[in-house]
Amino acid sequence: MQNGRRGAFVIASTGDPSIGGGWNNQQLLKDCGLVPYLLHKNHGFRSCLVGCKVDEDYPYLKKYLRGLELDFLREDSLRARLDYINAHAAEIDLLILYGAYPAYMPIVERYRQVRPDGKIYLATDMNIAWADRLPHEHPQYKKFLHSCDVVAASCRATQKYLSAKWSVPVELIRNGWYNFYGVDFKKVFDRKENVILTVGRIGTNQKQNHVMLEAFAKVADKLPAWTLRLVGGVEESFKPYVEKFFAARPDLKQRVIFVGLIEDKLKLIDEYKRAKIFCLTSNFEGAPNVAAEALFSGDFTICSSIDAAGDMTDDGRCGKVFPIGNVDALAKIFLDVCRDDKLIADGGRHAFDYAREQFDMNKIVARLNYLLYGGDGT
Repeated sequence: MQNGRRGAFVIASTGDPSIGGGWNNQQLLKDCGLVPYLLHKNHGFRSCLVGCKVDEDYPYLKKYLRGLELDFLREDSLRARLDYINAHAAEIDLLILYGAYPAYMPIVERYRQVRPDGKIYLATDMNIAWADRLPHEHPQYKKFLHSCDVVAASCRATQKYLSAKWSVPVELIRNGWYNFYGVDFKKVFDRKENVILTVGRIGTNQKQNHVMLEAFAKVADKLPAWTLRLVGGVEESFKPYVEKFFAARPDLKQRVIFVGLIEDKLKLIDEYKRAKIFCLTSNFEGAPNVAAEALFSGDFTICSSIDAAGDMTDDGRCGKVFPIGNVDALAKIFLDVCRDDKLIADGGRHAFDYAREQFDMNKIVARLNYLLYGGDGT
């Protein structure tokens, strides 16, 4: 540690093909960017994301994340990462890793060689099915886990599962939300509309958006005042399905709205604020970032039985869960919930309070700092 200021460095893995060895601009506002940013802003760290350059520009860095640094590797390779650790060892007081990839094992081993006094935070952020594919009984993998000072899962079900399966303590550190935008939620319940909202990459196999469309179509005639809004870019492979859906149900063209991708964060939050219900139909997830955004906006949440379903609905206090892929079960929930104004209002207000208690990134990062350094984090 130099000049009394700790350095927190987030090293991107080569083990995750979805990020290409680095982060894109959108991901900077997720936990991989928020955690180091808030360590910097609230706790005085010098924070740096290290990986390959994925986007040509990173406008969120200047707009929202002032003080967070990006350092680009010369190439996407293990050698480049190990060389970076060697070259910057004195600055890296805290090494942060996202994903429990075996590809991290040599990086952690090298870091421990050059900085035995340093700290390592491993954020697994994965689902149980993915965890089952990891070589958790392999001696080298066990050594990797034991080399980390804090190992965390992002939902209760995964934390419980990993705590029983792995030989290290596993903390619950949720994917929360941070109000960069100065959004005023004080009158959020005064402007709610009869809208069921979903946000994400529309039409991917993971998101299972056809389940939502088919469930809504089954009950739409009984819920004439309700609309469905899908926010996000639509996959090309999903567009033929959408055409067939509207060909069969042309009466729903004004009530099933494909909004498209919204990059303006204030406009995106407006979508959450106007909706009474947030719906997620995925067949697998870790702990989706959209969950916190919906909870902060006071949305009643309906979600498939993914690992994080209990966290997203506070075990039924602010939402309902249906079996993955079950159109009829979702249709019944739509019918029951949309007809019950009191259930939506009470659930939404609980979501509002629950989010501020459990999903506030300021609180989450403060707790992480305490787990790593104890006391007041100094």
